[in-house]
Amino acid sequence: MSDHHRETPSPEALNDAIRTLWARAGEQSRSLTTDEQRIYQVLVAAWAEAKDAEQELAA
Repeated sequence: MSDHHRETPSPEALNDAIRTLWARAGEQSRSLTTDEQRIYQVLVAAWAEAKDAEQELAA
């Protein structure tokens, strides 16, 4: 197994990715596709985890 550890994206980076996903759909005047909805759900969950971790570090 690999010992590589990926750095967790910051809440700001995840928020940017969420905004980009919605902006692309908006530019095409459409809702999110099924795949985009899955991506959105993963991004939102990761964002929530990152915010929690950020708050724990600040405490």
